Amino acid sequence: MTEKELRQQIAATAMAWLGIRESGGGHRPILAVYNAIRPLPAGYSMKDTDPWCAAFVSAAAAQCGLTDVVFPECSCPRMADLYKAAGRWEEVDFAVPKVGDVVFYDWNGDRVADHVGLVTDAEGDYITVIEGNKSDAVGTRRIHLDNQYILGYGQPDYLRHAECAAESGKSEAQAAAEETKPAELPQLSQGAQGEAVRAAQLLLIGRGCSCGASGADGEFGPATRGAVLRYQRSRALGSDGVIGPETWGSLLGLRGAA
Repeated sequence: MTEKELRQQIAATAMAWLGIRESGGGHRPILAVYNAIRPLPAGYSMKDTDPWCAAFVSAAAAQCGLTDVVFPECSCPRMADLYKAAGRWEEVDFAVPKVGDVVFYDWNGDRVADHVGLVTDAEGDYITVIEGNKSDAVGTRRIHLDNQYILGYGQPDYLRHAECAAESGKSEAQAAAEETKPAELPQLSQGAQGEAVRAAQLLLIGRGCSCGASGADGEFGPATRGAVLRYQRSRALGSDGVIGPETWGSLLGLRGAA
């Protein structure tokens, strides 16, 4: 994937969780994705009652295979420190945020990060940010670049990730897909499960086709079928909601896919 596609992929993955609420443990699938990260940051497994904004951003990164550049953490201050140490931190006065950048907030003016989210849109003097644990749910915020509560931005090196993938001749999703076959990729339809489904979901999300609130969970449900249909129609493929050879080829960029 290109740098732009990677940025769009993580934004789409995060947006697929929009509206999930903490009440009743609705956020547990997000925490489960975070807790599966290896090595687990700080060696700490998130609990239902923990603040989960940093874990939310980290889980989106993990779903997309981007934890090498979108640094995972469950602590906002430690996450900010990771970007500073890597030279990927930009103070708010000088930043030009892009989709996929990580925005840190300071609510009390002590210059320590209190909250974090992911930029999903940047236009003019405003950005749209998706955040976990916003009023105990996944929500969005449209905010002016000069807002006093913005502390700074983590700017993941998506370009480096894209270049590394290009050097190896495949993206993370392509590699995941290829590992599921020895010869040919399986035909996938509603009801299918496993790593081949997850690989296809990653590719669909990267092409801007959301697979629903669960994201790339390896379960081919109605939301994933809807994503397949949207993708097929946008590429003038046979619109049957089934991932067969033609759709696989398009998703993997082997048949003139954009």
